[in-house]
Amino acid sequence: MARTICMLLVATLLFSFSSPFSLPSSGAKLAYAQATAPAPEKPAKPKIVFKGGPGDTPETAVVISGAPNSRVGINAEYYYLMKKFGQPNADWKLKRQSVLHVKGKDYDRMEIELKDGSKKDVFFDITEFFGKL
Repeated sequence: MARTICMLLVATLLFSFSSPFSLPSSGAKLAYAQATAPAPEKPAKPKIVFKGGPGDTPETAVVISGAPNSRVGINAEYYYLMKKFGQPNADWKLKRQSVLHVKGKDYDRMEIELKDGSKKDVFFDITEFFGKL
């Protein structure tokens, strides 16, 4: 009997004190508010727009607009090539890529070889994003 009373007393003392890990009332409210708040919105993907000409020459280059940096811009170039010529290394292969500076503008020249063996140059105006990290 004494042992039961002693155990009840210990249990009462343990539960009457706050745990060092429990949050005070205002902290609990803050934690609840943060846990139930809607997730922050993801930043919008950049809207890439292809303008200009077919890309046969620098004067008719495909203009890539809306790329915030070089990484996104280069991905856009490959996306354009895939949409126009098919899968890389199956329908076409990149033979050489070079950067040209003509009349104050920057261009990427993509020399590709098509599945039938023909070669094609595609010029991209990369002035908007060239050199941005």
